[in-house]
Amino acid sequence: MTKGAALQQFFGQFMTAYPSNAVPKDAVLPYLTYDAVFDAWGGGAVSLTVNMWFHTTSEAVPNAKALELSDALGIGGVTLPVDGGLIWLKRGSPFCQSLADDTDKNLKRRYINVTAEFLCLN
Repeated sequence: MTKGAALQQFFGQFMTAYPSNAVPKDAVLPYLTYDAVFDAWGGGAVSLTVNMWFHTTSEAVPNAKALELSDALGIGGVTLPVDGGLIWLKRGSPFCQSLADDTDKNLKRRYINVTAEFLCLN
């Protein structure tokens, strides 16, 4: 599996997921976006930003989805098999921030930091 496909599969288990530069104009909330950042063995840890977007009056669903992602990453992270190795995803710091929108008080966003290490040859 390619690195891009592995990230898509992982983040897509939580809600509809798009690379941050490929959100279709007709996308319907809720959905999440993620930075499709790639590296290879020896490149060190890289930061991936995940944004979860919701249109709701409640904080409960956005908070529950952020917790679901946190639980999936666990304390030590999770590995995703890819062609030639693994991607090791871990919680970044701070893990999650709740952001508001000035134009629509019902538009909720969770800004999430994830760290990735690419333990693969290419």
